Amino acid sequence: MNINFISKLPNKANIINISSYKSLNSIHIKTVLDIINFSNNITTFIKYNPQMEKELIFDISKLDKNMIDAFIYKISQGLYSFEKYKKDNKCIKVLFYAPQCKSNTIINIIKSCNFTRNLINEPSNKLTPTKFAKFIKKYLKNRKNVKIKIFDGKNIKKMRLNLIDGIGGNSHNKPQFVILDYKPNKFKKTICLAGKGVMIDTGGYSIKDVKSMNNMHMDKEGACMSVGLFDYITKHNSKNRIICLCPLVENIVSNSSLKPRDVVTAYNGQTVEIVNVDAEGRLILADTLAYISKNYNPDYIFDIATLTGNDKYCHTSFSYFTTNNLLSNLAIKKCKEVGEKIIRIPPWIEYMEYIKSDIADVKNSGYKCKRGEDFMASLFLMNFIEKKYRNKWIHFDIRMESSNNTLNVADGYGTILKIINSI
Repeated sequence: MNINFISKLPNKANIINISSYKSLNSIHIKTVLDIINFSNNITTFIKYNPQMEKELIFDISKLDKNMIDAFIYKISQGLYSFEKYKKDNKCIKVLFYAPQCKSNTIINIIKSCNFTRNLINEPSNKLTPTKFAKFIKKYLKNRKNVKIKIFDGKNIKKMRLNLIDGIGGNSHNKPQFVILDYKPNKFKKTICLAGKGVMIDTGGYSIKDVKSMNNMHMDKEGACMSVGLFDYITKHNSKNRIICLCPLVENIVSNSSLKPRDVVTAYNGQTVEIVNVDAEGRLILADTLAYISKNYNPDYIFDIATLTGNDKYCHTSFSYFTTNNLLSNLAIKKCKEVGEKIIRIPPWIEYMEYIKSDIADVKNSGYKCKRGEDFMASLFLMNFIEKKYRNKWIHFDIRMESSNNTLNVADGYGTILKIINSI
């Protein structure tokens, strides 16, 4: 997909008129839901208008200027395709006529988001933990003010990142722990990104059924989004220090894989009962968050993960957990700018009592609090963050599936980027 602005409308028939008010010749867009619904049906729209298969031109000169970024962003989601391994690649040209828009920022965001989407949709045999780590190192090796550290399986053991090792250490494709550190001169704030990177998730000995396993090469979405965000932010010379930490693992069955009711000592010294090996994302993030707490002094911590897949409301892009109301309000404000809908997980920290285990300090699943897996998973993660940093933390529980595309389109990318850029 090639997407851009044009300064003049051509004399062509394949122009789609979008307006904030009702008109016979235009599609009426008044709310974010209107944008979402149109984006959901964009491929069907093209199907019945075959002259638009190669080039789409949107006249959005009559669209409310506050909705332009959201419209363009959601259209890019609906039209995204991953055709890298097809013999014949199709590339649709998407043009927007928006004289009221004076910036190319949204186009740059979409290009970065497409980079992220391409990483997420890579099959697991093409992007193992080692291959992904090598790609990151090569891609960012010449980036100004960026230092790259990559720890292999042996070093992960030595560092006592035992939860990361416990999930990924028994695969033929050994785990990697990637740390990207962007440190400009006289930086203002330190922001840590932690991205769940499960390159393939079979559930381990808590094995998934065939249907549930089908898209589990996308369980690396949190790491891919973190790397994509890091790429965009550092390209645009952020005044903040950005540290991106990605545990990369495969959760598979082997003769030495973790089993239900095993107990593992986490990086912070706490013991964890592994009730469910398929609740592996919170385990590798727990070690990562504990590592951040011990080794950095962050002003903000953002973790991004396909953790529970709890999609409680239609069109929800992701849920999020934070005890910081200012961060929560910022998220609610920024999601509207890219046409995403989000919902806050209740910040009821007194329920941390329920993560306790009978045989260890805490357990990773099987909680008394039912029908609140995203809520309890958030509290499990909070347990591994030092108390002085907990109110500086926001957890994004993102969705693999989207309402407007069968592929993974990195739902939440735009919102999270705008939050970080506002700090």
